[in-house]
Amino acid sequence: MPSQFFSNLSYDLSQLLDNANDYNVTIQVGEGSNIKEFRAHSNILMARSPYFKRALSSDWVVKKDNNIIFNKPNVSPMVFAMMLKYIYAGILDLDKQSGTDILDLLVASDELLLDELIAHCQEHLIEEKANWLRLNFVQVLQTVIKLESCKKLQDHCLKSICQDPQPFFSSKNFSSLDRDILYGLLEREDLEVDEIEIWENLIKWGIAQNVNSNDIKIPNDVTKWTEEHFIALKNSVEQFIPLIRLFEISSKDFYYKVRPYKKILPKNIYEDLMSHYLAETEPRTLILSPRMGRWRIDSVIMKPKHAVIIANCIKRIDGKLCISAMVPYEFILLYRGSLHGFNNSVFRSYANNQGSAIVVVKVKDSGQIIGGYNPCGWIYRSFPTWANTFDSFIFSFGNGKSSDDYKISRVSNHQHAVYDYANNGAHFGQSDLVLNNINGACNKYSYEESILDTNNFCIEEIEVFKVVEK
Repeated sequence: MPSQFFSNLSYDLSQLLDNANDYNVTIQVGEGSNIKEFRAHSNILMARSPYFKRALSSDWVVKKDNNIIFNKPNVSPMVFAMMLKYIYAGILDLDKQSGTDILDLLVASDELLLDELIAHCQEHLIEEKANWLRLNFVQVLQTVIKLESCKKLQDHCLKSICQDPQPFFSSKNFSSLDRDILYGLLEREDLEVDEIEIWENLIKWGIAQNVNSNDIKIPNDVTKWTEEHFIALKNSVEQFIPLIRLFEISSKDFYYKVRPYKKILPKNIYEDLMSHYLAETEPRTLILSPRMGRWRIDSVIMKPKHAVIIANCIKRIDGKLCISAMVPYEFILLYRGSLHGFNNSVFRSYANNQGSAIVVVKVKDSGQIIGGYNPCGWIYRSFPTWANTFDSFIFSFGNGKSSDDYKISRVSNHQHAVYDYANNGAHFGQSDLVLNNINGACNKYSYEESILDTNNFCIEEIEVFKVVEK
């Protein structure tokens, strides 16, 4: 096997770049006040970059004193310096570079046809700049969506958005999203978001498309709209309407959030919707199956994104959440207070002897969502018993609107994990989460931290789910 001496070769070539006395190419990079000249060797540039191989060998290159003069105004000096270091020495250090700089490097690498650099930049953004990507999905997608070489980054962004769309939709740049990108997202089957949220964000996006129009500006208050305003919005969003599962929207959300915009809907679709909600008829138009990515859960408190977080905690998966299609559990509704009654004995009649289970509560007035996971399950016991387990936890999801606003508190005293006795309600720890008919209490004793700022509360709704492994 032949010996390889790449490190010395890399060093020697980098010296050739740093001391380019015999250069024959001058490259002027940047524009405005941010311009810099680089000196290089045509043989090296042409050997390493297919772009330069074509550009420097063409008849239209400009020469001055046998020196090729080349301009690249669309690349910043900092980015081009990194590219030259890679071209000459095969060295690239992205650890101290911002996500924006790496994205610029990726675009420039695509133009210069540097396949190895393209692959590396995408990998680095995905693996090392995940948080930055998450906050800048709109910017990234607008930049790379038309670049064939950046499909890996495109797919990563789109899948990440589908898994957790809320940060994307709430981004300040969402309204500037390219029409084709939005269409591609809304037609995906794995977009994990309630259809009413898709509708609301589509309306927001559609209004924004007319903000800078010289002809018409749409007010935010729909009650103040004229016929012109509805026509302008309809023109902006009508191609997206067939992509929304309107019949999956609740009657309450339809009345308050869809009906005010009925003028942008085709008449036959609106009539079909009214018939569906008022007469409970089967829909005849826009019959789209539920999105495949949606993990269905029969809950009036939780959304699928909350159930996914709980499933990850049961599985003890830390860090990146698995998508709902990969959740290894089913949550089967056993008991709901508004359906069966807010009573400990009724709670027990549905929850006892069902195995591991989750109890979820919506707190009255505040709307906070809290609950706990009991891996031992509830069992009728004629004498008080403490369940000994390391796997139980209690949780809070704030007001339920943000997937980032949650708290998981695992048991710290496993001998006092769950208290079980006769007709008691759910009782985690000594008093960490106690549910008693329509009242509740939270006081930190046996779990890592408290899940509520208040010690006592009233229950607006309560549900219990059996946890079944798929």
